[in-house]
Amino acid sequence: MSQIKSISLILCLLFSLALLALSGCGDKNSQTDFSSNSGAHPAGWLTPAPSLHGKVANNQVATNKVNCTECHGDDFLGGISKVACTKCHLGNDRQVHPLQWGQFAYALHGSFVQQKGTASCANVSCHGSDLTGVAGSGPSCTSCHLGGSPTSSHPAGWNTTADFTSGQQPLHAQYVGSNGTTACRNAVCHGANLQGVFLSGPSCNACHSFTP
Repeated sequence: MSQIKSISLILCLLFSLALLALSGCGDKNSQTDFSSNSGAHPAGWLTPAPSLHGKVANNQVATNKVNCTECHGDDFLGGISKVACTKCHLGNDRQVHPLQWGQFAYALHGSFVQQKGTASCANVSCHGSDLTGVAGSGPSCTSCHLGGSPTSSHPAGWNTTADFTSGQQPLHAQYVGSNGTTACRNAVCHGANLQGVFLSGPSCNACHSFTP
């Protein structure tokens, strides 16, 4: 075969390969639901919760086909998309809350908020832009915080130390007298039976000798 024919054959082969590569550029990636035409994920990718991106990401991890790295980087710190997973996930690329919270987010989130504020909590995918909660995701802060503020569990002006020498009922007693114990009885405050919660509210029997 002449040298000219060999060169022509090689050029033809390279051209064919280029065409095949280009034909795949417009294809939809079924694993990421990413549109190469719009350059973005479909509407509803992050909301409503539980969001589509979480389901797809978990499925990719389960099937060992993590295609997110193509855009978000091998370390999930943004890559060519410039959007890092840690923009919303405070623990790692899959864990929403900081790793050290473990199973005790109910007790450890308070100090985090006091130090860093609520900016990372207040968004439409987590606890809502106004912290009133997102269905299927983070609850409203007021489901546990009774009107003090997003960083205060009890109502404003609540006293944490009972002064029995004042001749006046402690504020918690006044509150319970008017509102009952419904808001106190839950798994993250004083327990469903008011016997206390680890790292959170004490048992009522710590002070009250009767069964609440």
